[in-house]
Amino acid sequence: MAISSNVLGIVLRSYPLGEKDRILVLLTSEQGKLRVVAKGARRPGGRFAALEPLVEVQAAVHPGKGLYTLTQASIITSHREVREQLERLAYGLFMAELMDLFTVDAEVRAVSYDLLSRALSCLEQDQPEKLLAYFSTQLLRQMGLLPAWESCSACQGERQLVALNLPEGGLICAACAKKLGGLPVDQPTLLLLQYFAQVGWDGYGAVSGESHTLKLSRLLEQFMFYQLSTRPHSYDFLNSVRQH
Repeated sequence: MAISSNVLGIVLRSYPLGEKDRILVLLTSEQGKLRVVAKGARRPGGRFAALEPLVEVQAAVHPGKGLYTLTQASIITSHREVREQLERLAYGLFMAELMDLFTVDAEVRAVSYDLLSRALSCLEQDQPEKLLAYFSTQLLRQMGLLPAWESCSACQGERQLVALNLPEGGLICAACAKKLGGLPVDQPTLLLLQYFAQVGWDGYGAVSGESHTLKLSRLLEQFMFYQLSTRPHSYDFLNSVRQH
């Protein structure tokens, strides 16, 4: 007999199921990513109607054939400050979609839940572009996909690295960039990538201003899109409200 369980989850996205219900994609700390039927969530005033993307909930879920059923939910934090500001909402939805694309259903990664939860809390007040650069760096690190920078990813030479080559999966030197091409990377941006990859949230908070954070986040976006073989649907929304 299937047993219901309590989970702490973040709504990554939702989509309609019939006329009254919704399927919520929940990133949970205990059971990984789950697809959960929220009955009546499409009806105004329904008990699950407030479970929108980016909302963090304590939920009781019952396993079924392929999908879980939501039987109870209480909102832990709505991240209202994020959802009510268009620019911050765009960054939040983009980070949530990246997490959705990079995670596999039911694969438990408590660190991924913690990363997104902390990022959404920081997004309420922090500079969004710096936060996105750090989030992207940490997400790639967790997935084992962080661009290699120990040496040239093409020739393995110990030379100054000047470009990110997507097929090679890492940074390359000027000679290899001339032959293979790549996305230009200046030294301050490379140093910021190395720093963000090695520090926790306290270290992230020590970075002030927006210098090179936009360059880093845009660089890692192209790298992630290549790794995913797709571009998130929320990316156009993000770029439409970006202040750069």
